[in-house]
Amino acid sequence: MEDLLFNPLIIVRDIHFASSMVVAGIIFFDLFIAAPVFRSNSRFKTFEPAFRGAAENILWISLAVSVASALTWLCLLSMRITNKTLDEVITDGTAWTVLSQTQFGFAWDVRLALAAVLAVSLLWRPKKNEGQIAIALRGLACLLAAAYVASLAFAGHGGEGLGGARIIHLAADGLHLIAAALWLGALIPFVLLLCRLHALGKEGAVSAASAVGNRFSTLGVLAVGILLASGIINASFLLEGLHSLIDTPYGLLLLLKIMLFAAMLCVAGVNRQYLLPRLGHDAKPDQGSRTVRQLFRNSLIEIALGGGIILLVGMLGIMAPAKDVAGHVH
Repeated sequence: MEDLLFNPLIIVRDIHFASSMVVAGIIFFDLFIAAPVFRSNSRFKTFEPAFRGAAENILWISLAVSVASALTWLCLLSMRITNKTLDEVITDGTAWTVLSQTQFGFAWDVRLALAAVLAVSLLWRPKKNEGQIAIALRGLACLLAAAYVASLAFAGHGGEGLGGARIIHLAADGLHLIAAALWLGALIPFVLLLCRLHALGKEGAVSAASAVGNRFSTLGVLAVGILLASGIINASFLLEGLHSLIDTPYGLLLLLKIMLFAAMLCVAGVNRQYLLPRLGHDAKPDQGSRTVRQLFRNSLIEIALGGGIILLVGMLGIMAPAKDVAGHVH
């Protein structure tokens, strides 16, 4: 386990997964939650500039980290394949060979191209977030972000199969990644907006938090449904049976991932069933402010649990699936 925790390839994979999730999550949050809420009530417009400025800074930093970690991942994988040093794989063209002549490299070519096009689409967005052009560019960025995060499936076990099974596995893996960005990635701008609403403390802050929270909760229900369905499909490809959850190292880590996911569901359930109803129209200002703080703290707990899941994903990605281990054992 210690080797897994301090493996440079796993660390870089984790950084890349996390930064890619944040990129997609901010873009999804903007299209499906922030923009509709800000348009719905003129009072909410006062909260928009502070939120958008901070969210955009995080978006660009995350995109830069995502691209840098993708290139680092490529170099580390080249070192692992050829047993060369970092200087060697860069200077003798090994990294370029992996990029241009392998399946992994082709996936990375596509992903880097998507990142470049996504960056251009973000730069072209008009400063005013209204009108058909702004909506169209926001939609384009959303599609590009979805494709960018879903293409990570080619770097996982889904890209190792053959024929129709490979297509099904990749599709399930891609949907799993998109759904994770819808929930976990979008938690970052959600927490940021709650923080801004509480800090500004203007009239309508509680109402804005209620509107944002309810839309985010609805989006979360959709994400959870996709995560469960795609997770079951993925498990059918990676596990020999339920017994392999406790019989193999891969299964034990996957079981821990499931437990963290269940914990996230519990926290999200408290938010949806207990906290959000307390932000209704009849909420008193003091009570509403306390509820927003509780919602903020619970969302931070969800992010921490999600960080644990991403850490496990980095480990699981370089381990032999339980089905392969079981096949060797039996």
